[in-house]
Amino acid sequence: MAMSVGRPAGGAIADINVTPMADVMIVLLIIFMVATPVIVGAPVRLPGALHPAEQKGERLDVAVKATGEIVAGGLTFSDAASLAEWVSVRRASGAESVVLVQADRGVSFSAVARVLAGCRKAGVDEIALATDHRPGGLARRSEP
Repeated sequence: MAMSVGRPAGGAIADINVTPMADVMIVLLIIFMVATPVIVGAPVRLPGALHPAEQKGERLDVAVKATGEIVAGGLTFSDAASLAEWVSVRRASGAESVVLVQADRGVSFSAVARVLAGCRKAGVDEIALATDHRPGGLARRSEP
């Protein structure tokens, strides 16, 4: 037989039910986890590709902006040599071995080639070039 101690018989329960609030918070968390990579995207305007392939796993993102500046790990590098030193130190500490280069559409190929050479000099085994993965990414020419 169940018995209520300290509460008048048949009285109202004054406890707050937090289960619906927890359910809403979990749903919001899942929505933000799924939507954040879509919202953030690349820091540059990526070129298109006819047959892009998805790069999975841990990687180091390196962005080459149209102005020529190189951004990696939240740091800005003035040239590819300083990037190569930073990447080699990072690799020595056991960090990612894959580098994803995100080059702006307007950047010259020589700037991208210097970044690729710097990554190779740092001992990176695998380098991937980021492209626009949306359908028709290569055919769009509306952006300057």
